[in-house]
Amino acid sequence: MKKKLFFALLTAVAASHVHALEVQPGDFEALPNGTAMGLVYYNYTSSKDLYANDRKVSSNAKLKANAGLARFIYAIHPIPNVSIEPQVILPFGRITTDGDISVLGKTTAIGDIVYGMPIKYIPDAAPKHTFGIAPFVTLPTGKYDNNRGLNLGENRWNTIVQLAWLYHIHPQFTLENIVDGTIYGKNSDYQGHSTLKQKTKYEYQSYLRYNVSPATAFGIGGGWIWGGETKVNEINQDNRSNTIYGKLIATHFITPRFQVNMSIGKDFKAENGFKQDIDTYLRFAYLF
Repeated sequence: MKKKLFFALLTAVAASHVHALEVQPGDFEALPNGTAMGLVYYNYTSSKDLYANDRKVSSNAKLKANAGLARFIYAIHPIPNVSIEPQVILPFGRITTDGDISVLGKTTAIGDIVYGMPIKYIPDAAPKHTFGIAPFVTLPTGKYDNNRGLNLGENRWNTIVQLAWLYHIHPQFTLENIVDGTIYGKNSDYQGHSTLKQKTKYEYQSYLRYNVSPATAFGIGGGWIWGGETKVNEINQDNRSNTIYGKLIATHFITPRFQVNMSIGKDFKAENGFKQDIDTYLRFAYLF
C-alpha cells in the first residue's frame, strides 16, 4: 500500500468511529430550568466499501465499530427564554477491521472527553422558532499510541460549533436544521512521529419531526459532510469528505422521565473514506 494512501486510510478510519456530537431530532429543544439529564448511547456502524477521489478502491475494506457515549447535561435559565445547558461527554468503544484493511487490527479504549455549553433561545416575538448555538471543546484525553493503526483518542484538541434553527410548523410537525464546523488542532505525534494537520470539516443536518403525542415522535432526514482534508508532514492527502446520508428516528418516553431513542441510517454517497452500510443508534435518557 502506498504511503500516502496508507495515511489517508488511517485518517478515514479515525473519521468513521465514535461520533461524539451526534444530533437527534429534538436535541435542540430547551430543557426546563434546573433539569439534569443523564444519557447513555450505543452506536453500531459497519462499512466495507472504501472510496478515494470518488472512486471505489475496495469492496472488502471491512470496518465495524461498537461505540458508546456517556453524557450528562444540566439546564440553567439565567434570563427568560434562554436555556444554557453545560454538559460533558465521554466516548468509548471497540473498532475491528478485516479484509483488505485487516493490517490495521482492532482496538478497545476510551476516547477523548468533550465539554460543551449549548445556548438555546426562544424569542417572544416568534415563539414558533428556537435558535441555538453550541460550542464544544474536545480534549486529547483518550488512549493514543502512534504505533497503532487504530486509536479512539486523537492526540489533539478540537473545537466544534453547532448552529441550530427549529421551526415549529404545527403542534405536531417541527423542521430542524443544524450546521456545524469542526476546527482541528495539530497532532505532532502521528504515525511514525509525523505531523497531522486537518482543515475545518462542516456538516449540515435537516430533519422533519412528527410529534404523534407529547411522549412519542418520529423523524426523517439526513445530512451532508464536507471538507476536513488532511496533510501529513505538509503533504496533502487529497481526502476531503463529501458524504451524504439519510436517517429514520423514533423517540418515546416510557415514563415521564425515561426516554428511549432509536435511529437507523446509511450513507448514500462517499467521495473519500468509508461508505457506511448501516449506522444505528440506541439512546437511553433519564431526567432528574
